[in-house]
This record gives sequence, C-alpha cells and structure tokens, in this order.
Amino acid sequence: FQWLNPSRRVVIYNPLVKIPENDLIEDNVLHNLGIDSHKNWITSIGRLTKQKGFDILINAFPKIAHNYPDWQILIIGEGQLRPELLALINRLNLSNRVVLVGRLSNPFPVLKKSEFFVMASRWEGFPMAHCEALACGLPVIATDCLTGPKEIIRHNVDGVLVPNEDVEALATAMENLMSNSAERQRLASRATEVTKRFALEKILQDWEKLFQEVIN
Repeated sequence: FQWLNPSRRVVIYNPLVKIPENDLIEDNVLHNLGIDSHKNWITSIGRLTKQKGFDILINAFPKIAHNYPDWQILIIGEGQLRPELLALINRLNLSNRVVLVGRLSNPFPVLKKSEFFVMASRWEGFPMAHCEALACGLPVIATDCLTGPKEIIRHNVDGVLVPNEDVEALATAMENLMSNSAERQRLASRATEVTKRFALEKILQDWEKLFQEVIN
C-alpha cells in the first residue's frame, strides 16, 4: 500500500490473546523432548522455513556457546527444513546445545521458564510469537526485518533489534544477555506491557475509531 497517501492509511494490529496461566511441565516430559531442565534456555518458535531464519540463529550460537556451557537453545516448531537444520546442528557439533523440540500444543510453560526469546526471521508479517514471548515476561532479541518486529519490540526497552541476517550482531546481542542477568531482568521488567499495548479492548477501540472516521 505504498501508493496510498500516508494520511489515508491506518494500521490496526492483531490482538494479543490472554496467555494460559498453567505453567507446569514435568521433568520427564522435558527429558523426552531433549530439553535439559538444569540448563538456561533460549527459546525460539516458528515454522522451520527459510523465512524464520533458524539457520541464522544456529550459525550464531557457536560463536559464543563455548563460553556458556550451561545454556541451551530450544527451537519449537515443525517444517520442511527440519532435516537441513538437524544436519547443520550436527555439523557444528551442537547436538546437545540446540534442540529441535518439534510442535508443542502449549509452548507457554517452556517460554515462561526460558531466560529470553530469539527470532532471526528474514521477513515477517505481524509476528505473534514475539508478542507472546513478551507477554510471558521474556526479553526478546529479534532481527529488524520487514515487517512487524520493530512495531512490537521497543529497542533497549523490552528487547533488542539487530540487523537482518547479521550473524555476528545476533551472536553479540545474545551474549550480552547471556552474560548479564541484570540486563535480562531490566528488559523483562517492561516486557509484559505488551499485554496492554495489544489488548483486545484497545484493538476494538482502534476499529471503532476508524469506523467513526469513515462514517463522518
């Protein structure tokens, strides 16, 4: 819609639904998924496709992983690139450090126990996974890709935006949070504000305001 005069454009976001309160998950369930309950988790969620950039995330991790043996990346989701991503993980000797968890009907218990959330997407629409991670109280590292992340993540307020497809920048941003629990807590303290920013009630008000402007 770049052809449309900006004065006649209005962006109304998707609403964020309430996050389930149940956050219990048994250790044996985690073990069966390949998740080590004694490690610190960095979580990412999405379809295993080129768009979501999981190869970028996996390639970034070896640059810092040796300094943080107690950290593990969990990638929740399924998709056509699973064999390629698994081969990449094995080639980089990360089989115990990066886990392709698969699809989870309820990922929120894992999210809530994670230290922070990362998405290295090459492009997006309006990525609800970013919103859901913030709503779970997690700082979010995301690529500043087209479109969506910069409208959700407030850089250096509740998360960090890094240049798109920049493996080095992503690794640096991850290490900054892995090495600094105070910084994680600072960003996390503002994360749940997303529930108000994209609340259903607010989105409905945005629609009502638009309809009134059209009618008038």
